[in-house]
Amino acid sequence: MPIEKTCPRCGTTHRKRGEFCSRSCGNVRVHTEEDKQVRREKLIEYHQTPEGAATRSKSAKITSAMRKGEEWTNIDADEYAVGIPDVTDYAAEYDITWHRAEKW
Repeated sequence: MPIEKTCPRCGTTHRKRGEFCSRSCGNVRVHTEEDKQVRREKLIEYHQTPEGAATRSKSAKITSAMRKGEEWTNIDADEYAVGIPDVTDYAAEYDITWHRAEKW
């Protein structure tokens, strides 16, 4: 038989798994300044990556359009596609003695 527990947030007696009686009670949490600082640093680190910069840029464009009262239309991936240039094969010109930078 399951053990009866008391929810630390609302005081309800329950037999569910975990400490809290429901998801809504479990989601209420006080975050410490240390937790906030760790999240802040990770977010700043993410925004310095190419993916983070693109996400931030897209979000800014959406917000700007909404403030101006314009309707935002999502841009397809095909509009960002670029052609891949042909790569020249330099194997014919490669000299086997060029294995060190000093000989270039």
